[in-house]
Amino acid sequence: MGRGVVFKTKTALACLAVSALAFTNVEAREARVVPVSASPVLWNWTGFYLGAHLGAGFGTSKVDNPYGPSIYGDTIRLPGGFAGLQGGYNWQGAGSPWVFGVEADVSAVNADGTNTCLAYSGQFVSANCRARQQAMGSITGRIGRTISPDGRTLAYIKGGTAFMSGDLSLTTNAPDYILQPSSERRDTRWGWMLGAGLEHAITGAWSVKAEYAYANFGHRDVMAPGGGFLMTPFDPGSLVNTTGLPTRASLDSHLVRLGLNYHLGRGAGPGEGMVFSAPARPQPAAWHVEVGARYWYSHGRYQNDLAMNTNMAQQNHLISRLTYESTGHSGEIFWRADGPRGFFLKGFAGGGGLTSGHMNDEDWFPTDPSGAMAYSNTYHGKVTGKIAYVTFDAGVDLLGDAANKIGVFAGYNFYRDRKDSFGCAQIALPDARSICGVHMPLTSIAISQYEDWHSLRVGVNGTLTIAPGLKLNVDAAYLPYAHVTALDIHHHRTEMPSPKSPAWGVGQGVQLEAILGYDITPRWTVGIGGRYWAMWSSKILTAGFGSATATEALPIRVERYGTFLQASYKFGTP
Repeated sequence: MGRGVVFKTKTALACLAVSALAFTNVEAREARVVPVSASPVLWNWTGFYLGAHLGAGFGTSKVDNPYGPSIYGDTIRLPGGFAGLQGGYNWQGAGSPWVFGVEADVSAVNADGTNTCLAYSGQFVSANCRARQQAMGSITGRIGRTISPDGRTLAYIKGGTAFMSGDLSLTTNAPDYILQPSSERRDTRWGWMLGAGLEHAITGAWSVKAEYAYANFGHRDVMAPGGGFLMTPFDPGSLVNTTGLPTRASLDSHLVRLGLNYHLGRGAGPGEGMVFSAPARPQPAAWHVEVGARYWYSHGRYQNDLAMNTNMAQQNHLISRLTYESTGHSGEIFWRADGPRGFFLKGFAGGGGLTSGHMNDEDWFPTDPSGAMAYSNTYHGKVTGKIAYVTFDAGVDLLGDAANKIGVFAGYNFYRDRKDSFGCAQIALPDARSICGVHMPLTSIAISQYEDWHSLRVGVNGTLTIAPGLKLNVDAAYLPYAHVTALDIHHHRTEMPSPKSPAWGVGQGVQLEAILGYDITPRWTVGIGGRYWAMWSSKILTAGFGSATATEALPIRVERYGTFLQASYKFGTP
């Protein structure tokens, strides 16, 4: 009986020892894990930084009319692209989520736009106003707050002073004033800027940011050029020259940019580095693909400025202008494939219809013996048609991981637009003797415009995680080469050998896209986004109506922009 007690006692002690050892091992494992998750290493934003950015902007310049309220025009649209450098300093108190800083930036800008101005009467020879931008910059203060547990994601607002360097010209239209010089103003204008953005520290030294800013540069004085006035409508002999008057023009810009900053005095943390040169994180062994579908609701603007000859120095003197506004609905598929060492392929393809819109056809011919009109503006109240487009890009992620990254790409975009305008009514000089003085019904086709754009793209793509499952993706592309072929068809024109006028030329453009996506599951994602495209060319030649030789300069500008909804599915390891 004593031996049994001893045996049971030893057995109990052995069990207690094993249990104690197991509990100690669990406790030791928990001791190794808990402090890491409970006390993350906070990233501090204090210090100097330098960086670069790429973006797209949309500006407007409004010219006041000193003669009275205008029939049409006066506001110049200025889509453009820009790229440049920035630098600054941040300060963040220990343990505080608030970050204060100052930043300066400078950018080269490519923006160019035109519109009719000073058109207060159909008896007055109005002007062509052209604005161009070459450079801009700002000095701003920043106030931000970290919004992630590790302090690496910063939401901020900014404000300060800004400058824009460019020029504005006002040129009297019509062949009668081809030798009259433009009224020009070249200067650098100062104003103010407000903006907001997100910045994320991808590594110990590198951060990526996406921001929006609005800049206003106030008004500047400019002299309106002399013009002409038909004292008696439709009488070319009654044309008298008029003197110019002082006026002013305003300027503002909406700017979206994607930037990369290097924080001085810091090295990459453990397991951090540039993807293409020193990938420290595990890289996927195979390609992983995301495929989805979108619905895009868009608005488009197309503008032809018809100069009187092929002399580019005189292309601001216009004889005619066509301006289309249209609303489109389209569907598309999109894809992105990510592979080893950060390489990726992405793109989309889609098409749809133009369901509504209008068109304005402007002409200047004050001394035409067949029917002089100082200014004609016919309104075509219905526009329908089709659009189609496709984009392919290949690139590499330079920094980051699947949650936060920035990369560069090069690619190709094709855009096709087919528009038909219907109806016709004169709004500048309503009279039975004027063009469309007798209204044409909306059931009658008037003018068609077809164009194809082939463009090369170079740009930056970035992804920022705002919250678990919520990501912002920004894609900014500059089009260094855009080739357009166009066809203008005046269906009721009988005085020319042919109603068709083909045109061709090269130019540039910008394309910008931002998507806010949410992961419903690791594989299914839904999102909402916005897109802005602009292409332009001042080096355009047209063959004229039935003529086999290049006869006139025809600058062309096109924009399409809108919002879309999307859903996608990921294949491979999420």
